[in-house]
Amino acid sequence: MKKYRVLLVVFISLLCIPMCVNAQTIQDYRNKIADIEAEKAVTDNKSAEVQAKIDKAHARVNEITREIVEAKKEQDATKEEIAKLEKDIDAKEEEIKDLVSFYQISDNDNFYLKFVFGADSFEDFIYRFSVAEQLTEANDNLVDEMNDLIKENEKKIKELKSQEKKLDSLNAEMAKEIDKLGDKKAAYVEEGANYDEQIAVLKKQIAYFKKAGCSETEDLSVCTAANVPSSSGFIRPSATGCIEDSESEYGYSPMRGRLHAGIDVSCVSLETPVLAVAGGRVADVTWWDAGGNVVMINHVVGGNQYTSIYLHLNSVSVSPNQVVAQGQKIGGAGGTGGYPVHIHLEMMYGHVGYSMSNTFNPRNLINFPSSW
Repeated sequence: MKKYRVLLVVFISLLCIPMCVNAQTIQDYRNKIADIEAEKAVTDNKSAEVQAKIDKAHARVNEITREIVEAKKEQDATKEEIAKLEKDIDAKEEEIKDLVSFYQISDNDNFYLKFVFGADSFEDFIYRFSVAEQLTEANDNLVDEMNDLIKENEKKIKELKSQEKKLDSLNAEMAKEIDKLGDKKAAYVEEGANYDEQIAVLKKQIAYFKKAGCSETEDLSVCTAANVPSSSGFIRPSATGCIEDSESEYGYSPMRGRLHAGIDVSCVSLETPVLAVAGGRVADVTWWDAGGNVVMINHVVGGNQYTSIYLHLNSVSVSPNQVVAQGQKIGGAGGTGGYPVHIHLEMMYGHVGYSMSNTFNPRNLINFPSSW
């Protein structure tokens, strides 16, 4: 479906080059190629700018990812530090209990007083009293400091989690931005591919006209007419066949949602001979994604220029610039491009390039009964 859509865009908006720009000489084609190349250069620059933004966004995502990893490492380290402190607190509490025993009275004896008043002298008494007071005070201070540190570490973990949450959110936003930029880049790439398609078509037309002997400044319609043998009229593109329904006719197709630019001949089998509807010269043998093998033939009938286009061929029996007679086999019927076996015939005014907008109903020139 995507290939079909792209081909439709190419047909309608890109391959109508000759009609849209009224290119009448090979030099006009070359000028148009130069214009398209300039437009493509602008698109390529825009695509490169978007790619630079994508690269920058990816770099930022990598940076954010590293910050998240470091934040988690810091959290783990903080948790380990808190666990160690909690063990130290537990051990210190046991020591404090021993010190508290100085204040406890057991068997009506005050051990604290025993320790203090067991001094040998007044100086020893002062010393023992000071040691007991300082020891309990030092432990109280140590416990307070450790509790403060735990609170600080818990606060730090909370801040790190908040930071990690913000980084995750930013990471998600960057991912969305990268997706948007990717879509924009894809659009530019597709636009560039369309330009390439236009250039390829123009170059192929130039090659055809050069091979036909047209000079750089010669009117192409005059040149091609001079190289195309005249024919008296048109015939159907197969000896037998049928027109199944309205969807097979030329015109807007509700089922396809677009113009059906030709008429479909059914009731044919694989490799049923496909016939040239009039004598002429083969303008092109190519492949279209939605058309498979395609043959285009230039004709001059009644002094007017026409081009017949045959799609979905299973095989091709002619080559570019070859002169063909009316009714000559140009290939075998098929379903290339993903279709059931049938013959899709389009008719177009003029010889200069393909333009869907320049096609017309083949019934205007060829009699198609419901079956034959």
